[in-house]
Amino acid sequence: MAQKTIAFYPSAAIEPGNGKVMHMEIGPLHVACALTHEGKPFAFEYFELSDDINDWSDVFFEIKNNSLLLDKHFGTVNIVCNFKEALLIPAEKSSSVATEDYLSLIHGESAKDDIKHDKISTDPAMVNVFRIKKSITDQALRHFRLYQLTHVYSGIIAELDQRKTGDNTVLRMQVYPSSIIVVLWSAQKLQFIQTFTYATAEDICYYLLSILKEYELQSQDVQLEMSGFIEPHGELHRRLQHLFSNRHFHNLPEAAILPDMLEEYHPHTFTPFFNTVV
Repeated sequence: MAQKTIAFYPSAAIEPGNGKVMHMEIGPLHVACALTHEGKPFAFEYFELSDDINDWSDVFFEIKNNSLLLDKHFGTVNIVCNFKEALLIPAEKSSSVATEDYLSLIHGESAKDDIKHDKISTDPAMVNVFRIKKSITDQALRHFRLYQLTHVYSGIIAELDQRKTGDNTVLRMQVYPSSIIVVLWSAQKLQFIQTFTYATAEDICYYLLSILKEYELQSQDVQLEMSGFIEPHGELHRRLQHLFSNRHFHNLPEAAILPDMLEEYHPHTFTPFFNTVV
């Protein structure tokens, strides 16, 4: 149900305290545990989940039993939700009743989810309203003394807003094994953000080109920023090379990464999991 496919640890024993913070990203098909020390990557675990999850209590139990990080108490655990049921709303349009109606209108009704929200201090201010399975919040309460719940979109938007991209148009793509998050950021404002599932590289290219067409943009007018599970010499990147002349991998600083990570992976692989905290 949950298989640990990536793991990197420091050579010394892992002890709580001394500026260490645990960040746990939970998505439909993955759980990533990113431990930082004074804001820099310290340890990392990635679990792939089966696509037939019926009980998140089994998932938490299995991951905790196979993790070298979650059996320790690092204070408040920052849980990042990576589920597509999210909606960005202008702060002045946000209310408890309205947000539930908006989510139901876009994503359908659900009685098995809790509704949470993040306030994002952009200009103008926004509220990210999102759903999280009640069974996940129940397990978080059971397994962690303290935790803070946010959505992955909120961290992405905050990071882009702080970066000061000016008048540039950035098309950002975070690639996961079966899904991508695509963000269109222009004139220092969010234009679009959404999660798509994919089966082939052609699917991803179709989504990107469809967004450009919708916003009447040419591929040469945007900066394509790539991170996550995309190989520099893989099929997806080869196809993107033909479509986007202005592109780059969004790398974490190599000096901040554990040396063993670079023996098997590229710096951009870990950006989605550490970038909002580095």
